[in-house]
Amino acid sequence: MVIHVIEGNLIKIFEDEDVDKILKESKNFTGYIKLSIKRDGGFEEGYIFLKNGTVIGYYYNYNNTEIFGDRSVERIEDMKKDKPLIEVYEYTLEKLNTMMDIYKEIFLKEAKILKKEKESTEFEENLHYYNLDLWIPEGKPLRLNLGKNYKDYLKGYTLVEIFKKDGEGYKKGYIIYKDKTPILSAYESNNKVLFGKDACHMIKKLLTCQDIVVDIFEYDENKVEILVEYYPQMALVNVESLKKDEDVIQEKTENTEEEINEEIISDKEELLKKFNITPPDEEFIDNLIRSTFEPSYEELESIKKDLEEKIYSYLKNQGDIKSFNVNIDVHYNGKYYCTCDIKIKINPKSILKLILYRGRLFKNRDAEKIKKDIECIISQYVIDIIPKVNVEIV
Repeated sequence: MVIHVIEGNLIKIFEDEDVDKILKESKNFTGYIKLSIKRDGGFEEGYIFLKNGTVIGYYYNYNNTEIFGDRSVERIEDMKKDKPLIEVYEYTLEKLNTMMDIYKEIFLKEAKILKKEKESTEFEENLHYYNLDLWIPEGKPLRLNLGKNYKDYLKGYTLVEIFKKDGEGYKKGYIIYKDKTPILSAYESNNKVLFGKDACHMIKKLLTCQDIVVDIFEYDENKVEILVEYYPQMALVNVESLKKDEDVIQEKTENTEEEINEEIISDKEELLKKFNITPPDEEFIDNLIRSTFEPSYEELESIKKDLEEKIYSYLKNQGDIKSFNVNIDVHYNGKYYCTCDIKIKINPKSILKLILYRGRLFKNRDAEKIKKDIECIISQYVIDIIPKVNVEIV
């Protein structure tokens, strides 16, 4: 039997690449990965078929030998070791279904695919969640609304926040890095929290979603120590050992930098005099700083989403509130401003607590308290924001 693989849309060709790495990165991908090695005037070929990122079939062909499904896995694994030419082809669902109908022997039985999915689901169901209010010290914003390509900006201590809002509420992942090394992690979903490697598992899953917001914040050793003290389960590495190594490196670096800086300052002053260069004045520097640090639309949107999350969380935890509507806007005009209009509907059980005045029901004192609490949430944000809050009970 000769298999004629329906050709897909060629996406990319790799040489000297790790096949397993490409498979891991092929999340939500439907199509096939073709491996080719030239041998004795012919080609040894292996095919790995995927549906939505899950391997669903294998096919191997060399020198008139064809092997299908599970039985071809061993041969394809051997091919991976020999650095084959790798071609990635994308399928429409229609093409994949056609292949599955014509060449059923290539594809794994549904039970095996379901088993893999079930194992993943069971693993997630057995994760140990903590019911607690997670507190992560905030850092200075470095990059906001970055997307998934955040690793290029990791330097020193950084906090990476991954945020997603869905029908169930909010999901947030926190990873603290030392340079490119993740050292602490936590994952939060509807007031349930995971730490360490379990958190990493869910964060990886979160990063596959399209509608996520990724922000990076500058962090420091003190904040790391606080987190280790409060949540030792967050640790992915031995933080104390990392700190000792860093102290040794820092001491050597400081001595070297001090010597270099003395030479640079001297050279700089001589060059300025030689070429009659006037250093920039304070006004020039102020204008430059203002133009450089004025936030983008994406950064303002990220701040808005973060504040919105905090306000939603606060309102959800107020027992006498039945429903609410929040309209929030963040803008910048020399300073950050946040306008927040909130309409609240009280639970029927709390109706007796309302004050009757001129035939209408009011709850002015509670509205004022909520307003102050929201203003406090906004004011305590990591950057200075001037709040303007209006709360109406309807």
